[in-house]
Amino acid sequence: MITLPLWLVPAAPLALLVLSAVPPLRPALAALLPLAALPALLAALADPVPMPVRLDWLLLGSGFTLTDRARAFLGFTALLWALAGWQAVRLLARDPARGRFLACFLLAMTGNLGLLVAEDVAAFYTFFAMMSLAAWGLVLHGQGPAQRFAGRVYIALAVVGEVALFAGLALGVHATGATEIAGMAAPAVPAQATALMAAGLLVKLGAVPLHVWLPLAHAAAPAPASAVLSGATLKAGLFGLMTVLPLGQASWPEAAATLAAMALAGLVLAPALGLAQGDPKAVLAYSSIGQMSLMALGLAAGLAAPGAWPLLGAALVLLAAHHAFAKAALFLGVPAVWATARPGLRAAVIATLALPALALAGLPGTSGWVAKDALKTALGGVDGWQAWIGAALFVASLGTALLMLRALALLARAEAKTSVPADSAAPAAVAVGLVAAGLSLLPVAPHAAKAAAPADLLPLAVAAALAAGALAIARLGRVRLAPLPPGEFLAILRSEEPPPRPLALPAPPRRSRALAPRRGRERSARPEHGALAILGIAAMLALAMATLAPDPPPVPAPVVRTEG
Repeated sequence: MITLPLWLVPAAPLALLVLSAVPPLRPALAALLPLAALPALLAALADPVPMPVRLDWLLLGSGFTLTDRARAFLGFTALLWALAGWQAVRLLARDPARGRFLACFLLAMTGNLGLLVAEDVAAFYTFFAMMSLAAWGLVLHGQGPAQRFAGRVYIALAVVGEVALFAGLALGVHATGATEIAGMAAPAVPAQATALMAAGLLVKLGAVPLHVWLPLAHAAAPAPASAVLSGATLKAGLFGLMTVLPLGQASWPEAAATLAAMALAGLVLAPALGLAQGDPKAVLAYSSIGQMSLMALGLAAGLAAPGAWPLLGAALVLLAAHHAFAKAALFLGVPAVWATARPGLRAAVIATLALPALALAGLPGTSGWVAKDALKTALGGVDGWQAWIGAALFVASLGTALLMLRALALLARAEAKTSVPADSAAPAAVAVGLVAAGLSLLPVAPHAAKAAAPADLLPLAVAAALAAGALAIARLGRVRLAPLPPGEFLAILRSEEPPPRPLALPAPPRRSRALAPRRGRERSARPEHGALAILGIAAMLALAMATLAPDPPPVPAPVVRTEG
């Protein structure tokens, strides 16, 4: 196999962007958009691994290298950008703003792929900022009120994150004199610098409470943008945290406790808030918050127990790749549902999308079950965590299963859109095929040899029972819950026009007056009922986690890293 120079990884999409400035070339270049990530994919698959490249004339002297971890991230990231670009070209074929979207798409792709192979601090930060700021254009594409509001929230948090990341990197370079990004995890880096870097990267990870941009952006952006935002750019935050945190080197209990608290809050709040959404893309966004919280829990365990990091790191890479493909398949599948009007064909599309949904929920025999079992095994090796980690993973699987059921139900009821071209479904079919292809690799996976226990099916069974109960209550009850807008408390700032009043139910005919409910007992959809439902769901999930997890015995841990 021909080995490509690593500088082609970010240079290929950037070259297409530069050439698109020539108007006559734009139609041909748009058709080449899916191929912009091809050099990155070839570099990830190359054997032997491409040699490091040093460019002393670039920035402050930049280099590109491909570590084993970066190689894994680069493989699935490049494939996702190619699939999303394929759909974007078809989905936006008649959009007058397609050129602007594709320009932002190429710039964000350049940053995302470039940061994975960046060797030095300057290149890593430049590519990271390029990805973050260019993604703003993807969120703003529709130019409607929802897009403008989501764009304001996104850019505000993105700038805060970039400033924190830059400050942390600058402090780290000043304290150590190292210019390589890998050197930012050295013990000599001050704790304040590490905290700033982590804060900036946690914004991109979508960790609670820095997550509020994520559901707004996913709901507002076109489906191809949502696919890469969830499948690729969120993983850039994870990759950065795995690079700059002192994982496997020193125990840092204070940071581990803080990150674990944020992760557990995300595992509880994500399903509670996601179930109250009326947009399937917003539901999928809250599911991403829950999945990234699960990965943040793995990072917290790595800070608490350095000896467990080798297993934890491998499990997180596997979980990241699984989530990237499964969630991208679902987001890319949304236009496929919109383009389908015939009930039978739509049912077939929904059934196809059920495969990545079940994989995300951790159905035994799927890639999600293998990835979560690997993480569970690694987390079980952390002293003091064994008593409650099982309950946390149960809540995570239960919440994901409920969110997948909600998303599929909303997609099944979605109205067909004649403006969506039918061929935009092809990338989603390929993404689902990749998830299915992952099943063929299960027999050779180490954790696949382990037989599924009945407890592995418990979250799915409980989710199915709860969904059936909720459906029965919705059909028989007289109180309807109004869907809440994404963004939680930030939604109150989006008040450009008063919300429409809910439609009143038609009055029953006189002959059925005896069967009609008594006057004064009818209830229309009210937002406060939805808020109470969210609090109730969150309380039940937290109670389940607390009930299933007995108090762990105190385990003294040597503190190697301290604040200051």
